[in-house]
Order: sequence, then C-alpha cells, then structure tokens
Amino acid sequence: MGLPGTIDISVYNGLRDVLNRHPKITTVGFEPDSISKEFIRATIACHRIEPPTGPDSPILEVEWRFRRDTEYYRIHYADPNTGFNCGWHRDEDHPDLGSVHFQYENQKTGKSDRTRAEFTKSVPTEILWTALQRLFDTKIPAYTPSDR
Repeated sequence: MGLPGTIDISVYNGLRDVLNRHPKITTVGFEPDSISKEFIRATIACHRIEPPTGPDSPILEVEWRFRRDTEYYRIHYADPNTGFNCGWHRDEDHPDLGSVHFQYENQKTGKSDRTRAEFTKSVPTEILWTALQRLFDTKIPAYTPSDR
C-alpha cells in the first residue's frame, strides 16, 4: 500500500467498526499486526456477494493517511477467484482524474479503467460505508460476469 502521511488510530478504529458491522464481511484485522496498523484487511464471505464467488474469499483493504490538511485513502477489493479488483483511491497517482478516482481491473477479461469519482460525505467512516454500498450494489455486479 504505502500512502503518504500518518495514521490516526481513532479513524482506524472507526473504519474497523464499519467493516465489522457490514453483513458481507466475516473477519477484520489490522495489518501487518495490531501494533503497526498500516492498513485494515477484511475478508468477505464469497457466498454473500452477487454474483457469488469462491472457493477463496475476496478481501478488502483499507488504508487512510493524513498529511497536513489532506487525507489520502485507498479502499480496494480483490477477488482471487475471478481476477477482478477495484477500488477508490485518493492519492496523487492520477491528478488528471481529480482528487479521487475509481479504478478496476479484470485479469481474466483484460479490461481495466480509471474514472473520476467523488463522495458527498467527508467523514472517513461515512466514505467507507458509501464505498461498500457502491462496491456490493453496483461495481461487483457490473464488472464481474455471473458465469465466471
């Protein structure tokens, strides 16, 4: 991962709580461990998403950093079964797309893209909840064929 800036442990605790409350997520933990807390990794129940996937569980990784007056984050999903991964990134990698972009890649189909994105909320936990809704309600169904 590796975004610039520092973490805020209270923000990370709030993000972990959001992930723990989501019905599609089964486990949540700090990585590389509970002391370092560089990012949060969540395991997703493969039978709870549409279209269903498996046998391996997809993962979601969340990293949030603060540098001066700027927040940087990555909310990134990866399914090892389908080769599909996507996420919302607020970083300096694609300034032509604005401060936040959505990107996806499907390794099996060879398709990938990056587009400008935005969130109306500004609180990290609300941004994460909105991203989870978009991920499970629209992004996975739109970019992952049901017949794998």
